[in-house]
Amino acid sequence: MAELDNPKARTALDPLEIIVGGPSDAGVVLTEIPFRTKLVLRGHLSEKAFVTAVKSVLGAAPPPEPNTVASAKDVRILWTGPDEWMVYGDDAALAGKLSKALEGQHAAVTEVTEHHTTIRLSGRHARDVMAKGCAIDLHPRAFGPGKCAQSHIGRITVLFDQLDEVPTYDILVRSSFAEYLWSYLEDAGLEFGVRIESLG
Repeated sequence: MAELDNPKARTALDPLEIIVGGPSDAGVVLTEIPFRTKLVLRGHLSEKAFVTAVKSVLGAAPPPEPNTVASAKDVRILWTGPDEWMVYGDDAALAGKLSKALEGQHAAVTEVTEHHTTIRLSGRHARDVMAKGCAIDLHPRAFGPGKCAQSHIGRITVLFDQLDEVPTYDILVRSSFAEYLWSYLEDAGLEFGVRIESLG
């Protein structure tokens, strides 16, 4: 029987029993970043009170341009549609703080933390791995840091965010598809060398 007083948190990738390690000069690095807070935020940028409230909690206003990202501290705000953004970060109390700040406004905060996990793909060949299964033009002239997109990777719907020039991508994927996507990315990166890293 499980010890109810000492539950073990499980990540979406636990069933794979992933082994950390790999060549130091690997062209591709994979890391799962579990348990991050993820929220769907809806509201109108034309309403000053909405923008002010969001900025007071997140430290940045939601980006107005399609497929762009705003960030502050450990929070990132990804444009996902007109009047809609995905917010993710490390603060477990983020949903409550944001809901309280937006109370009484025509806005919505929906927590989707348990629906998704984050797989970080980085390294000098990360773009090559992404290009194998994603139809978006990822060339630096078209897609770089501060850009995000909803698309498919290996037939799986994902939301991904480019963090830097390395490049490093944070890929938000539904937990039920996480094992498949991880295996796909690992296989796609074999020709470049793959290293698995752990945050813990």
